[in-house]
Amino acid sequence: MISFDDVSLSFGRRVLFSNVTLNLRGGRVIGVTGKNGAGKSTLLKLAGKIIQPDSGSVTLPAEKKIAAVSPEMKIYDELTAAENLQFFARLRGKSLTAEKLSELGCRVGLDMKTFGDTRAGNFSTGMRQRLKFAILLSVDADIWLLDEPTANLDDDGREKFFAEVQTVKSDKIILLATNDNAEIEICDEIIRLPINNEE
Repeated sequence: MISFDDVSLSFGRRVLFSNVTLNLRGGRVIGVTGKNGAGKSTLLKLAGKIIQPDSGSVTLPAEKKIAAVSPEMKIYDELTAAENLQFFARLRGKSLTAEKLSELGCRVGLDMKTFGDTRAGNFSTGMRQRLKFAILLSVDADIWLLDEPTANLDDDGREKFFAEVQTVKSDKIILLATNDNAEIEICDEIIRLPINNEE
């Protein structure tokens, strides 16, 4: 469980969260929805301790690994798809075999025989999103922070993503920031922003 205890956060005079208390449990997909600028991405960053609240606290399960897919996620254009996967795996102390690379590619619909040696800078936006998804799967994290994860994916890519989420959700904490109806449909619980302090 990720716990928010009386969390407040402002950017200048703009208050995003005021005295928010939440318990985000594992084993389910928790959707975070709201208008543009309501703080969906910021809530995920607070949950992952990427940013700190002005007051209150966020508590994560001890020794749990976090991974994310977001529009801000950096992949390296000068590296191939396989090199990107290996790079991010090595950051977590792992090394990926050729068989594992092929498996990851298959799971996200990225044919490594065709695209493994292609530089990411030559990928379409949809192919880049598939690569980000493969990186997420490669690190085997306990907590997934997903910010508009199926943006730019075609129907096949979205179906593969949804299938993976359903397969792994029982063992993970998954937060999904979205206003996409198809993404909302796979959520077991919805947090709508702004959060009413009286709820």
